[in-house]
Amino acid sequence: MQKSNDTIVTGYHAIRELAKKPNSTGVLLLAGSGPRIDELRRTVAPGVKIHDVSVSEIRKIGGREVRHAVLVLQDVPEPRELDLTSFLATNTAKDSLVVVLDGVTDPHNFGAILRTADQFAVDLVVTPERRSARETDTVARTSAGAVAHIPTVVVKNLPSALAELKKAGFWVYGADSHGTPVTSVDMSGRVVLVLGSEGAGLGRLVSERCDDVVSIPARGHADSFNVSVAAGILMFDIRRRQGFFDSV
Repeated sequence: MQKSNDTIVTGYHAIRELAKKPNSTGVLLLAGSGPRIDELRRTVAPGVKIHDVSVSEIRKIGGREVRHAVLVLQDVPEPRELDLTSFLATNTAKDSLVVVLDGVTDPHNFGAILRTADQFAVDLVVTPERRSARETDTVARTSAGAVAHIPTVVVKNLPSALAELKKAGFWVYGADSHGTPVTSVDMSGRVVLVLGSEGAGLGRLVSERCDDVVSIPARGHADSFNVSVAAGILMFDIRRRQGFFDSV
């Protein structure tokens, strides 16, 4: 049933989001019953076939911690990938948020950032061709399927991409624990938020392209926030300043 190039997805939320994409094809393996299982049965795309199997079969494919559902995708839905020029040609909003990931390689962090970006309706996520996590089961599961919804751009050169964004009227802010406290920076309007890698932080050339580098004021004992946590705090703060929650 499973082929070497199939993508295995576990986790209810990730399965739900990816299995209902109109262009998804594959097999949804289910064991047992219940409200969540019933919902998965009702919402899968026409190209996803449902097979009822035993728990042992589920675990054989999805791992020993998985009990009720595994999605075997034979044709993974492509992320909403654009090119930067096309995005800038159509995005003229006064308040806009683009998130740039400079070397975020941990799939758990990558997925968590995509999930938060989806919640705050980020207009675009930009990643480099190299030194970046890619669409994997871990990313799909951690993002709860948001990987299939977030518009993304993959670029060869991040500094050049940032220069292009600045020409289009975006202000570029990098995140670093030694930056200017974000509470004293006006991060409204057209904003690019740049998040560095888990270990090295922002690259030198990327940092030089930033209009400012901001930090999150904190009084704890740890050196800094995890990159996905920092991403969530900063995305919330930017959207708040942009009036994103005024109509909520």
